[in-house]
Amino acid sequence: MIKIKLLVVLSFMLSANLFAQQDVHFSQFFSSPLTLNPANAGIFDGDLRAIMNYRSQWGSVSKAYATTAASLDMPVLKKLGGGMFGLGLNFFKDVAGDSKLSTVNYALSLAYHLDISGGQNNHFLSLGFQGGMIQRSIAYDNLTWDNQWNGNGFDRQVLPSNIDEIGGTSVSALDISTGLHWYFAPSDATRFNGGLSMFHANSPDMGFNSESKLLRKYTLHGGGEIAITSGESAITPNFVTVIQGANKYTDIGAEFKYFLQSSSKFTNYSNEMYISVGPYLRWGDATYVVTRFSWSGITASVSYDFNISDLSTASSGGGGFEVMLGYKMDLSSSAARGHSVKFQ
Repeated sequence: MIKIKLLVVLSFMLSANLFAQQDVHFSQFFSSPLTLNPANAGIFDGDLRAIMNYRSQWGSVSKAYATTAASLDMPVLKKLGGGMFGLGLNFFKDVAGDSKLSTVNYALSLAYHLDISGGQNNHFLSLGFQGGMIQRSIAYDNLTWDNQWNGNGFDRQVLPSNIDEIGGTSVSALDISTGLHWYFAPSDATRFNGGLSMFHANSPDMGFNSESKLLRKYTLHGGGEIAITSGESAITPNFVTVIQGANKYTDIGAEFKYFLQSSSKFTNYSNEMYISVGPYLRWGDATYVVTRFSWSGITASVSYDFNISDLSTASSGGGGFEVMLGYKMDLSSSAARGHSVKFQ
């Protein structure tokens, strides 16, 4: 176990000086819309959407990596002819390992959703932009160095031999992202969506002691809901492919969704209640199952990753635990509020 921890620390120290950083990710990528694509802002049924995500990973190898995210978004100017706008705020914080390497991002998203359905409000093309600040910090106190080893243990009173080369403990920069999104609902019970996004379009410099450009991240994603058994249940497939420099991964899976209570146009779908469960695969890395429950605009879901990569021995097959809590709110009493999109 000591050797494993040393390898983890060594891997981190090496990657800190290379510009091959990989962003945080959620297994429930479809439940974190503004970290998936800025064009997702405001494309949902309702007036206000709030989401919180939490993920804990690699606790069996080192100190657990913890990621927290929160977002708030809404459609605006919904009676605008030919489309509507979406506005969103999102935040995430990731704390990794013994060094407490922390990445914090605050961002504002603005999207325009063009109605290409001829006023039917069921077919949209969207363009979104996201801008904000990204901050990174590190705590060296919990790390140990080779010259601190005295034969019996690490002497923290001895300064690291390369202390002058380590650099600062924090850095921040402007971060710009953009994305495209497509949404089509051929019926009330069936819908499809897809998108392409590019995060860190300006490649912000996040190096502590030398220039280290944050690599652009390209994300291709899609999903939908296909009604079966006369609308009493549905299949909801989802996929995402992410490429960021040499780092890449693909998640694919689907859930079986069963409606305990059907939606109603008179309450603008707010009384809908369902449960869903389904398997997902992160190619070459992990498998996981997502379980979800939703009622009257409140949605909760949980998942757990089972590692199947080369690290499965070190991690004892354990991966990441993840939970999401979301809420959609209708602020007006009437269901006829201009554009009304029934979205996942």
